Amino acid sequence: MNTKATRGPLLITGGGKDHTVPEVVSRATYKLYRKAPSVTDYKVFPDRGHSLTVDSGWKEVANASLSWLKSKGM
Repeated sequence: MNTKATRGPLLITGGGKDHTVPEVVSRATYKLYRKAPSVTDYKVFPDRGHSLTVDSGWKEVANASLSWLKSKGM
């Protein structure tokens, strides 16, 4: 992890069936943040809606997030 970066690593997640924050908005947000010198990644969960962290299948989201954190040395 780059301790001199202006912010820590950022994982932006999105649900492919999210009608509150559509995937196109999540992806556009990722494209803005990826220009920063800090690590920025994007992960879409195609079969998930807006409540992807609390709906059925939340463990998949949690495991993907934990794996991402581990891959960044956290």
